[in-house]
Amino acid sequence: MVHSKSIRPASEELRDVVMALRGLQSTIAVAVSALRHQNADIDADIANLLQRSVSGPLEDCAQRLEAIAARLPRSPSRKR
Repeated sequence: MVHSKSIRPASEELRDVVMALRGLQSTIAVAVSALRHQNADIDADIANLLQRSVSGPLEDCAQRLEAIAARLPRSPSRKR
């Protein structure tokens, strides 16, 4: 049996996921910028691909998770 004290609230878990997604997005933004400033044709294509295929969807996921987390209570109340 799992005690309620050992279960993290879903809102905290979701906030952690959002923070991880934001970190990934920041890393991608740095890589995109570096590739674009190298001025090589293929680097610009890779930067565009990263931005469109990874960074954009990560932002969408982060926003959706934030909206879900905002609807959840901060600390669940359990009645016994």
